[in-house]
Amino acid sequence: MKRMLVAGLIALFVAGCGKSPAQKQSDEGAKTIQEGAKTMQQGADKMAKGVQDSSNQMAQGLQQMAQGFQQMAQGSAKSVDYEQLKTLLPDVDGWTRSDVKGEQLTMPVSYSRAEARYQKDDGRIELEIVDTALSQMLLAPMAMFMQMGYSERSDDGFKRAAKIGGSPGMEEWNVNSKHGEVTAVVGNRFVVSGKGNDIASLDPVRKVVESVNFSNLAALK
Repeated sequence: MKRMLVAGLIALFVAGCGKSPAQKQSDEGAKTIQEGAKTMQQGADKMAKGVQDSSNQMAQGLQQMAQGFQQMAQGSAKSVDYEQLKTLLPDVDGWTRSDVKGEQLTMPVSYSRAEARYQKDDGRIELEIVDTALSQMLLAPMAMFMQMGYSERSDDGFKRAAKIGGSPGMEEWNVNSKHGEVTAVVGNRFVVSGKGNDIASLDPVRKVVESVNFSNLAALK
């Protein structure tokens, strides 16, 4: 199981989102992540051997895996000030915006975020803008699904990769709960996501997300 976990992580980082000027800046971070994954693999090997040898060997394996995770959290850029992200939370025609707030963290990875709530009758949408600071730990899981053109559909709704405002993204809709989510990755760095509840379709969520000025967002540093 541990070997599968490590292999899966490495595969995610190899998949990526495609090259761009921003992506070139993250190449060094990706290299650091791969080194961390290698350290995790070594730790997993020690743990497996520790089952047969001693609890001390298992402890060493756990410690080495922890070091691997720490390496994977490094190599990212510095996130932009969350106040800059707040200025990009849009006003949307027909919707009342409230609860505009944000936060910024430096550990375990550098990232900043801003969010706002939108209300129209019974419908509610939560909009969030996140600067991942080029952290592949945050971007890689989404990148895999987007690149592979992931899609699933059932009587309950759907989940699929999609272009959102010209950027790679994902959208999800549940018919029964009237819950929808739309996510876009802008400039291989910023994640814009909207979550709607008590809405008639996914359209209003997509509208709110695409109301963010992606060009201005991608230009932030």
